[in-house]
Amino acid sequence: MTTNHVKPSKIMLCPVDFSPSSERALLYAAEHCPADAELIVLYVGDAGNGDRGTMLREHLHQFSSYSDLLSAYGCRVRFAVEYGSPGATIIEYASKTGAAMIVLGSHGASNLGRLLVGSTAESVMRHAPCPVLVLRSPEGVNETGTVQRKQKEAIL
Repeated sequence: MTTNHVKPSKIMLCPVDFSPSSERALLYAAEHCPADAELIVLYVGDAGNGDRGTMLREHLHQFSSYSDLLSAYGCRVRFAVEYGSPGATIIEYASKTGAAMIVLGSHGASNLGRLLVGSTAESVMRHAPCPVLVLRSPEGVNETGTVQRKQKEAIL
């Protein structure tokens, strides 16, 4: 019996850093991934930070939890790990795979120059070979994924 592997007509790239922000972007990408497209979940590791074999095992563990989340969407998913500078590596990977779109989450940094998006997201937006959708973390949600509640001051 022969199995035909049909090449997807479109590739949607979703870089992740395993934060709640990137998980929200991944779920958004899976929800909006066309039936004829493939969703590539890309993690970019630091090239000079530790043993690659150990890091790869950790990333595969994280990917397995993503696999469970994505199974409900029925989209074609591929996981990838690359090493290097996140912004440059995402752009290079998008070019290499012919990605039709990049979907990524943004932490939003606190300094003025990066008020709405993080530096990686900004770099990808400026240099990507395809459209980029940046999903900013909702206001009031911190990076542990819990909603921050404003405490009311008691007036005496």
